[in-house]
Amino acid sequence: MAIARMKKIQILAHMSAKAEVVAALREGGVLHITEPSVDSADAARHEPSRERLRQLQGDLAKLEHVRQFLKPHAPVVKGLSKVAGAKLLVSESELRDILESTDVEALFQRCVALEGRVRSAEAEIARKEALAAELSHWTGLGMPVEGVVPTSRVSVGLATVAAAEVASLAAELAEAARESDLIEVSRAGSNAFVAVFYLKDRETAVSPVLKRHNARWVDLTGATGPAEDAARQVLAEAEAERARIDGIRAEAAGLAADYSSVLIVLDEAVERLAKETAEERFAATRDTFLVEGWIRGREEGPLAERLALVSPAIEIRSREPAPGEDVPIEFENKTLVKPCEFVVTMYGRPAYCEWDPTPLIAPFFILFFGLCVGDVIYGSAITLGALYLISRMPKGSGARVTLQLLVMGGISSIVIGLLTGSWAGISVSSLPPFLSSMVLIDPLAEPMAMLNVVFLIGIVHILFGVGIKMAMDFKEGRWLDAILDELVWIVLILSLVPLGFKFIFGGTVPDGVIGVCRIWALVFIVIAGLTGGRKNKNPVLKVIGGIPKLYGIVNYFADILSYARLLALGLATGAIAMAINGVGDMASGMPVVGPVVMVLVLLGGHLFNCAINILGAFVHPARLQYLEFFGKFFTGGGRPFAPFRVERRYSAVQR
Repeated sequence: MAIARMKKIQILAHMSAKAEVVAALREGGVLHITEPSVDSADAARHEPSRERLRQLQGDLAKLEHVRQFLKPHAPVVKGLSKVAGAKLLVSESELRDILESTDVEALFQRCVALEGRVRSAEAEIARKEALAAELSHWTGLGMPVEGVVPTSRVSVGLATVAAAEVASLAAELAEAARESDLIEVSRAGSNAFVAVFYLKDRETAVSPVLKRHNARWVDLTGATGPAEDAARQVLAEAEAERARIDGIRAEAAGLAADYSSVLIVLDEAVERLAKETAEERFAATRDTFLVEGWIRGREEGPLAERLALVSPAIEIRSREPAPGEDVPIEFENKTLVKPCEFVVTMYGRPAYCEWDPTPLIAPFFILFFGLCVGDVIYGSAITLGALYLISRMPKGSGARVTLQLLVMGGISSIVIGLLTGSWAGISVSSLPPFLSSMVLIDPLAEPMAMLNVVFLIGIVHILFGVGIKMAMDFKEGRWLDAILDELVWIVLILSLVPLGFKFIFGGTVPDGVIGVCRIWALVFIVIAGLTGGRKNKNPVLKVIGGIPKLYGIVNYFADILSYARLLALGLATGAIAMAINGVGDMASGMPVVGPVVMVLVLLGGHLFNCAINILGAFVHPARLQYLEFFGKFFTGGGRPFAPFRVERRYSAVQR
């Protein structure tokens, strides 16, 4: 079990030592603070703290807004420092100076004003460009666009209508109002752009006609002069707005010159909010306060020693978790297995009473990754590339975990590639004898043999999951469930495997083995059917209620078939690599530039193939873990152990 042993701890101290205790807990970073199990005797003391909490939350929201606005204008972080997330180093005196010189409210208001000006200018640009596009259809109008205005007796308007409707619209207008007129100015695609004239006293007759033909009035407000000149003028105004945006961005860049200070102040706001939030959970009287939370068992002693240095007037009590208590979990895995925690947490965390599945999935996930990529050259590239990036990143960087997983997956790919003769699309027959002698199965030449291998791996994987559930039931005293719900099914599936291999896949199995497997399969089908409904209260259902559960055989069969995706991805890697080599070979025949084009095709093609297979080699093995493996025993629902500690994302204070 690779989940840390937790203990519930209570710390009772005098109010005079509160600041020192909070500082010690924060620097120690080992206590997951929870709500106290006793009510505060002086709840009114927390009201000022809540007001302070709201203020800190508001400042944090404003600083985050400032960060997001200034980030595009900040000095560019180059190289791997950006990926590794290198932190800004600042002394305590520098931190005080930065905090004193930074007016959060003024900075926020200035950023909001700049952001508003940019949005206003962008909206104006969009409006003017749309107006210029509309004006381009009216260059044949023959008069200034502002001249198209109604008189006291005549209504005049510009409209768009479907080109196919122009003739019928003109005829209906003439019939509805003899004095009306329609002039087609231009066409674009299926639309026609027309000028409409009619007497105002015929409005009630004309409007239904225009509506029936879906005529849309055009608004050219803001344009003056002939349409062509007006369009040029409007576009010039749009360019002026772009220049204004450039000026605004220059102002933003000026603010962003001190972007590092914004990040430092943001970190400090996060720290202060975390401290205030933690103190909100303290129970307090006039003279004392109580802190309650979870701590890893091994950290209890060191924390007691640290607090003893703060004040002798501190009492610490601890206990083991009570049954059913919601205990946060912390993984404690060895270095070789730890990267696979990332795979588990993407699905969920185990409950405190469960086994940590990380060491259980690690060998399977790495093996599945290798089967999906399954190439010596690609595996070597993945391993070396990941090792290089790890060497350039500081310890503790989150990206290192993923890269360590890639290193192990790359090594697995190399091994599988050696055993299957996969060398970036080079055929096995073209390999040197000492390499071809290592090949056990060539998937491209013997796909069915490889399919049998991945199915066998799938059966082992699934039954291992059922076996874990059986072991958990035995450990918790559910012996009958372990035998009838897990062990019976394990033996039943093992009995069906030789039968399926022979009668479905046409494999060769000794007749004696087939006979024994038939008997065992029949016996355990009967046992599973008769005992599957034992938990029903109805006596009839106790006997026959397990029969529907025999459908689980189909589910197991479907689960095993899912492992065929490992073969499919492995074949795809080799087939695409061979196709890339073929294209490169054809390109080499081009005169003069042939060798250069060949190198570009091979490098680009194999890099793309390797990258896309890394993605597939992560997604599909993870899917097999989540659906086919975790479904057999994993409950989940655990919450992470989140101790109260210093968590600066962008900066670090040198003390």
